[in-house]
Amino acid sequence: MYGLIAFVSSINIYNIISSSIVIRKREFAIFSSIGMNKKQQKKMLRLEAIFYGIDSCIYGIIISLVILYLMYISLVETRLYLFKIPLKSILFCIVVTYALIYISIKIGKRKLSNKNIIDEIKNENI
Repeated sequence: MYGLIAFVSSINIYNIISSSIVIRKREFAIFSSIGMNKKQQKKMLRLEAIFYGIDSCIYGIIISLVILYLMYISLVETRLYLFKIPLKSILFCIVVTYALIYISIKIGKRKLSNKNIIDEIKNENI
């Protein structure tokens, strides 16, 4: 069950990021036309990936800790066990999230074609 949820989530992350890059072909062509080189575009994508990861990890960790605590309150009536934050699981999720985002950015960047900049800017179709 958890494997299926992780698989669907990873496919979702990949689709969102790679389609975002493909949709922004025209934007990358405009950046190239005003003088932004490939190294600067890669740096911009890496910064976006870092911010995607930070946002998703902050929201995910806060929501999951609230849900875990609510489950702890509702299931443990005798309070024999203390509530512990699962740090190993949180760190694992952070590493996996950043790995998925990095892979998605790499694959999405490869989908961008090296066509003529002017043709890409003229092209209104997405």
